[in-house]
Amino acid sequence: MYEYCIPVSIQFTAHSKERMQQREIDLKKDDITIEYLKKLPYYTDNGCTKYLDWKNQVVYYVRKHNKVFKVETIIKTNKIQMLRNYCDAYRMLCVNKYHVRNECKYCKEWDFNLFCRDHLFGTCNRENCKFIHKDFD
Repeated sequence: MYEYCIPVSIQFTAHSKERMQQREIDLKKDDITIEYLKKLPYYTDNGCTKYLDWKNQVVYYVRKHNKVFKVETIIKTNKIQMLRNYCDAYRMLCVNKYHVRNECKYCKEWDFNLFCRDHLFGTCNRENCKFIHKDFD
C-alpha cells in the first residue's frame, strides 16, 4: 500500500511472544512474513510502525533495530477498533503524502463516522443505508 517503511527481515521479541500468550493470540509466527506484512495497511506512530491485520484482528507493532525489524508487541482488536485504525492509517497517508501537493485522496472516503458498523458484523438491515458498507475479509 505504501512505498516506504517496508521491513526486509523480521524477528519476534520475547515481549511479543509473551503478549501473544497473555492475549491468547493464536498465530503461527512462521506465517507472519515480510511478504505478508507488505500487503497490510500501516501507519507510523511514535517511531513504531503499526501493521493492521484485518484477517487476524491484530496490530503488529514493529520497530527497526540495527537493520533488523522486530515485532515488539501484538495487540488483539475487534472489528470496530480495527476500522478506526484503518481510517487513521488512510487519513495519515493522505495528510502526509497528498495534502502536501494540495490533494485530498482518502480523508472523506475513510471518515470513521461514515461507516456502517452494523455492516461490519453482517447485521445491517436498513434499506438504502446512508452509511458506507465496506467488506474487509
